[in-house]
Amino acid sequence: MISTHVRPLRLFGLTVIIAALAACGGAAAPRPEAAPEAAVGQRPFAWPPGQQVPSARGEAGSVGAPVQPAAVPAAAWSEVTALPPGVDRDRAAIRALAGDFRVTFDFQEVVSLRPGQDLAAPYHSWATERVFIVADTPNRISLQHQLVVRTADKPTEAMVVKHWREDWTWQDTAILAFQGLGKWRVDARQPADVEGAWSQAVWGVDDEPRYESNGRWRHDGQTSQWISERQWRPLPRREYTKRKDYQALDGIHRIVITPDGWVQWQDNGKLPLSAPGTPVAEGPLAIEIGCARYERISGFDWTPGVTAWAAESAHAAAIRTAWDERIAAAAPGTLIDRDALSAEIDAAVDGAKPGSAATGKPAP
Repeated sequence: MISTHVRPLRLFGLTVIIAALAACGGAAAPRPEAAPEAAVGQRPFAWPPGQQVPSARGEAGSVGAPVQPAAVPAAAWSEVTALPPGVDRDRAAIRALAGDFRVTFDFQEVVSLRPGQDLAAPYHSWATERVFIVADTPNRISLQHQLVVRTADKPTEAMVVKHWREDWTWQDTAILAFQGLGKWRVDARQPADVEGAWSQAVWGVDDEPRYESNGRWRHDGQTSQWISERQWRPLPRREYTKRKDYQALDGIHRIVITPDGWVQWQDNGKLPLSAPGTPVAEGPLAIEIGCARYERISGFDWTPGVTAWAAESAHAAAIRTAWDERIAAAAPGTLIDRDALSAEIDAAVDGAKPGSAATGKPAP
């Protein structure tokens, strides 16, 4: 049986953690002991000695269907490292983000910036995820992420989720900058400022904007990594329904190509806002670090995901095109209301063919 979720906004609110998909050695991360005197090995990284260690968020105790790690080094890594530094190696590194992966997500507050405020519980989650190229031109590469999740107790059933998308643009002079509270601003960049840079624009599960920033690929020997500019991002799904005390993540992230896949490392401030684009006078509440680890796997049956994408890809392409057109037509400094424009785009796209304006998705 295949269960296809076309509006998967709550996936990680219903996360199942699987032993086979943990970051190290295939074992699920243990729940930390809730004791102030917990030993260093029993508490989260850099946890304050005087604060009780809470149970980690995101765990549900389920075990995933077994997966097989792919051969190391991966062919994509070998292709990247064989090239000299330059734009061709940049493109190869971006393409190396595609593939079949098991993914672990680890996020933890490490610094509290308010008197008497404890750190939030760490967050651990997992997925089996395929990343595939949906557009590839000299100046733009677009990658679609899709989850296909199976658990050990129901290995023949797959939950399929259209996940996020990332668009990479060479020397991008128009950046869609998150302002908080559902608003984005079209920012113009001077060509000299983005020379040699690639922007990464991240889009949500319904192809709505999330965040975008410029950065440059750095190639040192066999290491290829991209480091973003500092930018604001909306609350992640893991926090969106749980936290009301801040409205934006203010941070940078780093993507590193590894012999067995890739890693995204984040350094975030949790920033309360008084209005779009306006932080509160006190500044961030806390500082968080995060690590998403993408490890290549082989032999996994992605057929349910391939089938689902074949059914929804045309609709997704129409939504992408509509967003691109409207952003391209907006003058620098224009403030975009995501929800209002999403509703307009959904109505326009779904009104052009049989479908449902209420869900923004085509009829089955």
